[in-house]
Amino acid sequence: MELLVYTLILTPFLSLVISFLFSNENEKPIFAISIAGVVINYLALIAILFLWIGNDFDPIFIKGPVLYQTDDIDFTISLFIDGYGLVYLFTSTFLTGIIIVFSKNYIHREKGYKRFFNNIKFFYLGLLVFLLSGNLETLFLGWEILGVTSFFLIGFYRERYLPVKNAMKVVSLYRVADISLLLGIWLCHHYFGYSINFNDLDGLHSPQPHIVNEVFYQFAIPGLFLIAAMVKSAQFPFSSWLPRAMEGPTTSSSIFYGSLSAHIGVFLLIRTAPFWEGNYWFHYIIAAIGLVTLVLSTLTGRVQSSVKTQIAYSSLAQIGVMFIEVSLGWYSLAIVHFVGNALLRSHQLLISPSILSYKIHHQFFHFIQPKKQGSSSFWQKIKLSIYILSIKEFNLDGFMYRSLWNPLKKIGNLFNFMTFKMTLGMIIPIYFAGLYIVYNKTVIPNVVLDYLPEFFALFSLIIILKAFVERKSARNAWVLIITNQLLQSLAFGFNDHFDYNQVHIYLSGIVISGILGLWVIHKLKSQNKNHSLNQFQGNVYEHPRLAFVFIVACLGLAGFPITPTFIGEDLMLGHIHENQFPLMIIITLNLILDGLVIFRIYSRLFLGRHQKSYHEYAYRSS
Repeated sequence: MELLVYTLILTPFLSLVISFLFSNENEKPIFAISIAGVVINYLALIAILFLWIGNDFDPIFIKGPVLYQTDDIDFTISLFIDGYGLVYLFTSTFLTGIIIVFSKNYIHREKGYKRFFNNIKFFYLGLLVFLLSGNLETLFLGWEILGVTSFFLIGFYRERYLPVKNAMKVVSLYRVADISLLLGIWLCHHYFGYSINFNDLDGLHSPQPHIVNEVFYQFAIPGLFLIAAMVKSAQFPFSSWLPRAMEGPTTSSSIFYGSLSAHIGVFLLIRTAPFWEGNYWFHYIIAAIGLVTLVLSTLTGRVQSSVKTQIAYSSLAQIGVMFIEVSLGWYSLAIVHFVGNALLRSHQLLISPSILSYKIHHQFFHFIQPKKQGSSSFWQKIKLSIYILSIKEFNLDGFMYRSLWNPLKKIGNLFNFMTFKMTLGMIIPIYFAGLYIVYNKTVIPNVVLDYLPEFFALFSLIIILKAFVERKSARNAWVLIITNQLLQSLAFGFNDHFDYNQVHIYLSGIVISGILGLWVIHKLKSQNKNHSLNQFQGNVYEHPRLAFVFIVACLGLAGFPITPTFIGEDLMLGHIHENQFPLMIIITLNLILDGLVIFRIYSRLFLGRHQKSYHEYAYRSS
């Protein structure tokens, strides 16, 4: 059994590694390796299904390799299989195989043929890790892989303006979901005092002796998981990102936003149901969110002119119904509903280009003049108002920008008076003074020492806000991110009983990734490449290897799972005390912003229209 379960994860991973050995012109071997991996996994799933039935339908738990272990925290890659997971696994594997077969001709002779198939396999790997996860840490690993592959596939046509711009919009909201899930895991560590396994998860019913404020955890833990599910499944008010994600190839839109990835939030709610099942408020909240999304998505989808946008909103409406089903405790019905919706939306998206071509020809030869719409009666005015709001998608895109990112930009612009040299001149002495105090706490009175974590966290927030609005130099923004991470490590270091080896794990990832990123930026500058962040530079066109090295550095600096940065980050979050709410809020903003700045630097340096006039390029309107 264990060998079969490990085969599910190792097969797409090996398929991905082998694909790197071929060039973009070797389409047949790339396709053959991709489809062979899916077929092997499907056969393994059938064998697992029979073994699971023979085991009287009992869930299967497998404890895998230990990445890091202390007395309190256990980072283990654990796997878990139950009925819900198996249904999702069968559907995901079947649809991935269909998409790979369809893409063989659909992406034929594209410049990014190999890159597309590698992203699909990386997505499939992340989806398997997420669905097979036996604990929250493994679940977060798969969750992050799905987010990264979303960014790559939305921006697949990376020489165009809109795909890259919309990829950044999506990843900015995904970052909110990532940090919500990470904070939920952190609070679970606080509540239970150990890492959570899904096979023995019993919810938040029994009071824990070491918890001071029981009510806070009853709402905070399921609330954070709910926010993550809402963002990932594009539920209200985060619905606007889903149609923007359709900028990628139709095949990736089909597997990602029509069928599999958009339903991840439903699966997350089912998997974490023991956290909120006993709290009736959450049943009402989840149902209300699903109902509002259902109504708004139905109205919006009926008036859109783009067929992919219509399908996206139709799928959103059905996911809203699934949220209602989950809130009522009908988990099996929600899973069956997912299978039907996933198959239907994949089919609709794959045939949409052909249907659209047929409809356009039909309109040319069978044009019917629309009837004149009246607007005199009260009901006609109401209908017209709803129509206009639906056309504008209820202004949710502008609402998210005004409520989330615009205030942060305004705050960041307040520090424009600080030049880069002035900022470094302030940071260096403050950092070394803080470093001295961390190792010699007796030199500072306890009254002052209690406020130092918040002070250094707030100072690091100012630095990342300045990096958030930095436009003149990618190098300056990158250095500000590194210094922000160093100051954050000091903020954690002032708490009692802190293990400094955990800081060293965290800093090892920061230093290596930071130096690697600086080297790439220096290489671009030495070749007279513009490294301004005012516009997209498109350097991946001439420097694909540098782009690959830089995205690896970005993932390491942003705390991608299994990297030293992530392990150290999660370890240090566990040392924030439950009464340090200001510190928690500041660190949360830090984590969200540093991911956004990192991905923006990558997209501005390497994606978008390239600057050389002797190459062909796509105009902004294309």
